[in-house]
Amino acid sequence: MTARKLSPGGLPVYRVDEIPDGMATATMLRRQRRRPAQGQPAVAMLFYHGNKHAPLYEVSASATLPALSPRRQAAWTAARTCARCATTRDTPLARNHGGRRLCLGCNRLERLAAARPAWLTLRQRAVDWARTAILDSDVVLIALRQLGHGCPIEVHAIALDGQPLVDILVWPKWPSPKVARTPGAIDADRLVPYLMPLIGRRLIYVGTGWTQTPMGVLSAASELWWRYETSLADPSIKEHRDDEFRQRWTDWHARTWSNGDGLWTGYHNHYGLERIDVHGDSAADLTAAMREGLTDMARDRHPDGRPACPWLPPTGTTPCGARPFLNGLCRTHGGDVDQEVPDGR
Repeated sequence: MTARKLSPGGLPVYRVDEIPDGMATATMLRRQRRRPAQGQPAVAMLFYHGNKHAPLYEVSASATLPALSPRRQAAWTAARTCARCATTRDTPLARNHGGRRLCLGCNRLERLAAARPAWLTLRQRAVDWARTAILDSDVVLIALRQLGHGCPIEVHAIALDGQPLVDILVWPKWPSPKVARTPGAIDADRLVPYLMPLIGRRLIYVGTGWTQTPMGVLSAASELWWRYETSLADPSIKEHRDDEFRQRWTDWHARTWSNGDGLWTGYHNHYGLERIDVHGDSAADLTAAMREGLTDMARDRHPDGRPACPWLPPTGTTPCGARPFLNGLCRTHGGDVDQEVPDGR
């Protein structure tokens, strides 16, 4: 590796990820039970922490440290050996909350296994919700799409069989002066007749902004939100927070996910829908994706496959994999035998 520059003493300078093979600092040598030999000169400098330097020595010219006593050698090895996979590292491993020393990979596996039962419970609740919704003849899937404040609002609603019920472009009460009037757009304060197909129906929707409901967004755009008797948020339109699709999809589709450096408890893109870019072509794309996603949830066709007990044995990294119960664990590892997860396939 070519050095970036020379130190004031004329030695080449390397960064941590540029250290050539055969060179090590005194700290790195101690990890190998070695030390710089008496009078051994540095051959380069390590540049780290922005303004600090440490000398680099030739490993082949260094001296071996005296052998440890059997007791100290056992302690030295134990501090660097993973309790699960038995791999030995150069540096001591941190103890987890249970007091065991685990490498990064095994510690992550245990955290994933500990988090998975709670997620499996949320997944089953989402499946139950989807199965109830898909059998409800009053369900309507609705999506709103607005490019920005003061821009027209695209409204699209379909029944579960795919029949379109509402497909309009709404012109807000106070439009942006930079947006030209779109031909065919309907004034927001004249929307009520166009929303008649939604009366008495249960809306499943993707919230916008602060998880606003579709009727709340349209009421604000029409400035009728303060007049309840003429508001678009008609009480005969069943618009419940529990029917916000994004959260249900996240509970079902998202799972404990690792980026290599840490652990997230869930993963989803913009609205939890991977099939389309929700900022793409139209609100109709989003309603179609919700319809397909609702079917996948009801049948529990998850990318990870069927639910499985994540319990890990004291050693090794292979999970149990047995069919779990509603608490995420199988009968052997603490499952409730009276609440088995239904197959749904």
